[in-house]
Order: sequence, then C-alpha cells, then structure tokens
Amino acid sequence: MKAALAVMEKDLRLAWRDRAGWLTAGSFAAISVLVYSFALDLAARDVRPLLPGLLWVTFLFAGIISSGASFHGEAERGTLDAQLLAPVPRTALYAGKLLANLVGLLVVEVATLALATILFDEPLLTPELGGILLVGTAGYVSLVTVLATLGSRVRARVVLMPVLALPLLVPLLIAAVRATGAALGEPAGEAPWLLLLAVFTVWSAVGSALLFPLAVER
Repeated sequence: MKAALAVMEKDLRLAWRDRAGWLTAGSFAAISVLVYSFALDLAARDVRPLLPGLLWVTFLFAGIISSGASFHGEAERGTLDAQLLAPVPRTALYAGKLLANLVGLLVVEVATLALATILFDEPLLTPELGGILLVGTAGYVSLVTVLATLGSRVRARVVLMPVLALPLLVPLLIAAVRATGAALGEPAGEAPWLLLLAVFTVWSAVGSALLFPLAVER
C-alpha cells in the first residue's frame, strides 16, 4: 500500500508540474458542455433526458486525453522503465497510477458538473450523482490506465487509445448513463443500473490489475 501511495504522490506531483494533459482535458470538457448548452437550448425545451449521455461522453473523451498524455510523457522520459526496475509489485505500481488518474479525472468531472449546473440550470452536484460518478469513473479509469500502458510505446497512440477503449467501455457507459438518468428523475426501467455499474467496475479493476504486469512488458 505504501508503494502505491508513493507512486500516486509522484504522478500527481508530475501532473501538477506538467499540466498540459489535464488542462487539455479540462478545456475540452468545458468547451463541450458550453457548446452542448447552446445546441440543446435551440433544439429542446427540456434538456434533462439528454444530460446523462452528453456528460458521460464528455467524461469519456476527457479521460482518454488525460490518461494518454500522462503515459506519453513517462514513455518519452523513460521513467516508466525506471519504475519497473523498482523492487515493488507491478500491481502496486498499477494501483498508484490508477489512483492518480482517478483523482485528476474526478477534479475535471466535478468542475464540469459545476459548470453544467450553471449552464443547464439543473442540480447536478448531489450526493447520489456523486456516488454514481465515483463508481463509474473508478471502473473507467481502471480500464483506461492499463490500455494507456499498452499504447504508451506505440507511435499511433493517439488513434489507438479510443479504438481500444470505446468497445470495452460500452457496458459501463450504458449503465452509467441509465443510472445518472434515474438519479435525475428520468425513467430508467427496472434494471439495477447502479449495481451493474458497480459489477463492471469490480471486473474492470480486477482484470486490469491482473493484466498490467503483462501490459508493461516489452
């Protein structure tokens, strides 16, 4: 656990020094929500049924941008190879990077929700939505972190990340959108979407932790 926290602290410190990836992700999320607010204002009177989908699509691409950028920097500097030589379990290294990406992305998402609350005049900063956001983001980051590791040494990493991530994240996105809609008072059927989201998150975290030692091998 100490090793994972040390890796998380190191990654957060580096992310603060080199903020290009996270600033790009935050700018993308803010611009997307701003554009959606103008587009939906012209197309629909009640935007609440559309909010879950547009929010999670925004979070999806913001996470791909930020996670890909963080691993790209480590691959360029060679720090990832140096970390692999440290006498710590590979799963601890994965856990630290996952936590760092989770913290960074949650900051972007909370700021995006605050902006969306103002633009759409809908209460989005609620405890229920916060729980859904935390569970969904944890499952999403678990998978994207290991996929970013796979693509960190590939020249076409910018193209590879969405191609790898999007098909695997479809179940999570469906469950997250439906659970978010239910939290906003929209009909979501009788399926336990939040439970399905939690199951996918556990599967993603466990599977990615097991796959990470293989992913970092050349």
